[in-house]
Amino acid sequence: MKKYIVEISETAEQDLENIISYLRYNLAGDIIADKYKLLFKQKLKDLENVAGSMLILNEDLTGHKNIRKINVRNYIIFYIVDEEKSKVLVLRIGHAFMDWEKYLKDE
Repeated sequence: MKKYIVEISETAEQDLENIISYLRYNLAGDIIADKYKLLFKQKLKDLENVAGSMLILNEDLTGHKNIRKINVRNYIIFYIVDEEKSKVLVLRIGHAFMDWEKYLKDE
């Protein structure tokens, strides 16, 4: 099985910090925020093994070629794969119900 190196963009890092902060201070408290932090960490680790197997999203919707996604409960991790270098770049992390098409096109 092919193994990928996962890199996280500064924008995605900020997205994740914002999500965890929102959960911690506005929605659910420390316990839930910490659980989500672990879930995200595990899914990002999972990308090392499964990144190339996820479907490529429609370019008309994303504005970019070769963007893939993986779900973390009600959130989505958007990423691209460089097969030649066996690398994954996580572009953004957002809520599933947001206007993610615009979110990606702004990137």
